[in-house]
Amino acid sequence: MSSLVLLAGTVAGVPAAQAHDHAAMDCTGQENITYGPGLGLSSAGSAKVTVDGTYHCTDASGHGITAVYHTEGETGGSCLLLSWNRSKEILHYADGATTVIAYQAGPSVRVAGINTALLKGTVVGGRGKGAAAEKIIQTVPGSLPTDCVIGEGIRHTTALTRLSIHP
Repeated sequence: MSSLVLLAGTVAGVPAAQAHDHAAMDCTGQENITYGPGLGLSSAGSAKVTVDGTYHCTDASGHGITAVYHTEGETGGSCLLLSWNRSKEILHYADGATTVIAYQAGPSVRVAGINTALLKGTVVGGRGKGAAAEKIIQTVPGSLPTDCVIGEGIRHTTALTRLSIHP
């Protein structure tokens, strides 16, 4: 996955520590996703989603930092198409800071076995509070196509992600 190019303006008249908290941040990463119950062909109901991953981020000054994150939420849809997502993601940066993002929307499309979802949210706590967040998730096929229709459905997958946080 290619690196993201960060475009950000200068924050004038704001103390350095505060400017860092509100700086734009672009991240790439990989995550492990667990669904419960598993995703099947039926679009009835919802599934709990638990995600753990790592981001490699670049802030507005070009400074790189790593963050581990955990997400809990729920999604609707099936293994063929996720129709919505409500979740809260908590990032823990290597420097000790945190960011909490609440996602409220998440349309997706599935092409050639890869599901691409777009989540839009708001930073509700920590570094970047009040900023907009946008996350693109591309799941990597990790199970047989038949897992969607038999047994408990798809219960686990991995994904490549891109996260952008901008004031």
